[in-house]
Amino acid sequence: MYQRVPAWRQLHRARLVLDHAIDLVRLKLDALPDGIYQPVPGLPVRRAKRATGSTSRWAAMEPVIERLGVRTALDVGANVGYFPIKLASRGVPTVALESEPKYVRTTATAVRRNRLTNVAVMELELRPDTIGLLPATDCTLVLSLWHHLVREHGINTATQLLREVWARTSKVMFFESGEDEMPREFGLPAMDPTPDLWLGGYLQSNCSGGRIEHLGRHRAFDATGLQTDRALFAVIRQLP
Repeated sequence: MYQRVPAWRQLHRARLVLDHAIDLVRLKLDALPDGIYQPVPGLPVRRAKRATGSTSRWAAMEPVIERLGVRTALDVGANVGYFPIKLASRGVPTVALESEPKYVRTTATAVRRNRLTNVAVMELELRPDTIGLLPATDCTLVLSLWHHLVREHGINTATQLLREVWARTSKVMFFESGEDEMPREFGLPAMDPTPDLWLGGYLQSNCSGGRIEHLGRHRAFDATGLQTDRALFAVIRQLP
């Protein structure tokens, strides 16, 4: 016998179809003019600018995450959510922190399209007056962010922010920064004798109780869009 679909259910289905269409339009607008930066699962992306670098970074980080038994994570400067979605897909509840509204929208859309319920998308700029809002987690990602903090706040404040992020990290912090390819206006120090050695020493000096692991160099882009590569580090907290 035919049963009529309740009106509320019809309305719900229509709303889902409309939301899906709006999401696609919004994604296309937010991707202009440079496309989507990361190869986020679930998004209709033909070519992500940082596809190779994102996948190689994740391949380097995932064994460390597995080895340390990471159960919670925070990505500071999540861009469009590639790493939070990869973490959440392997069962690690993750906060995706991002200050750019269009990236926040893209991340939220990607989370919905992947049907993930263990990702919190948070729109917030990391500053001295907002650092207290960050949660404490097992794992923190600080990728391609530190050089922006130096440009905006100076190296002393950027260093203090990094220390406070580390203080909220109980197991591992993944770190990467722009290096000597960045223009002078970023105000980065001279990374002598090499960026790998300088950044490793900088992390060792400012992440108390941490052991530094170099996870290789991975493809990136300089301020003009030319290809380069950057060092990726894991700062692993050593138990007393």
